[in-house]
Amino acid sequence: MRLFLGVDGGQTATRTVVGDERGLIVAQSSGGPSNHTEEPGGPERLERVVLATIRDALASIHISNPDEQTFAAACFGMTGETDIKTRILKRIVRTEHLRVVHDSVNALTGATAGEPGIIVIAGTGSVARGVNARGEEARIGGGGHQFGDEGSAYWIGRAAVRATLAEYDRMGPKTNLTPMLLDRLSVTSPYELTERYYAGAFSRDHLAGLSVWVDEAARHGDKIAGDILRDAGRDLSRLGLAVISLVFPPCGDADRRASGPEFPVCYAGGAFQSELVLASFSESVSSSELRAEVRAALLPPVLGSLLLAYRDAGVYLPRSTAQNWIQSTL
Repeated sequence: MRLFLGVDGGQTATRTVVGDERGLIVAQSSGGPSNHTEEPGGPERLERVVLATIRDALASIHISNPDEQTFAAACFGMTGETDIKTRILKRIVRTEHLRVVHDSVNALTGATAGEPGIIVIAGTGSVARGVNARGEEARIGGGGHQFGDEGSAYWIGRAAVRATLAEYDRMGPKTNLTPMLLDRLSVTSPYELTERYYAGAFSRDHLAGLSVWVDEAARHGDKIAGDILRDAGRDLSRLGLAVISLVFPPCGDADRRASGPEFPVCYAGGAFQSELVLASFSESVSSSELRAEVRAALLPPVLGSLLLAYRDAGVYLPRSTAQNWIQSTL
């Protein structure tokens, strides 16, 4: 039996799926994070996590020697750079075709089930990618928390801390974010809060996690929190619109623009769980007079990886297969 491997390796988890030659998903598993290979211990962690998830998946379908299994094709969608990861994966994964891509590539493929379109991803970081029917691609964003990540959960958390600092220094309005953050983080002032971040007591991911509290404050009527979330949505829409301008430029035909949606603009990531972020994003994209339909991603990124693995082996699954995946509980 020919097997195909799809993996999505992220900052919080690694997901693995295995499909057979008919497009049926026969196994799946998950493990810890497998990114940041540039950090001490990162390459070893990547190898350990990837091998563990593959072994677990193959063991569930009673393959006795999973380390000896050769896949017809394997695709890995990974955060950050891919060079180091590719060298490691070439060494540890037995496959006839190996592809290692930036995680926005497999996320886009999953979001549109392999069709042309756009995806805007806003998790801890943010990035947008699109592809048209001619295969022309563009990516905007993904510059990391120091130079980019506009509208991301990290951006929202940082904006919340800045709002508390502004209130404390009497340079900004009062906000319920101030007592919320000070109480829940057990600090006495915004300055103590920032000192803990600079000292490494709180991580970048921890700061991104504050976005959930910002959404909570906004839902309870805090204006500053609401403004932060709306600004995040607008920033994310700008990422998407920039990609659209490159791969789906306006055709100049008013009748065609009025004829209805021509391509999807999908969204994915934890920041979009905020109704205010999503509403602001959707409104900004929809008011652009472009031929876009805002909608949630159809498939998770790991299934985007699996679709790409099939394509690399020259297997183009019928659309009905993707529809079955959409209806599955994966």
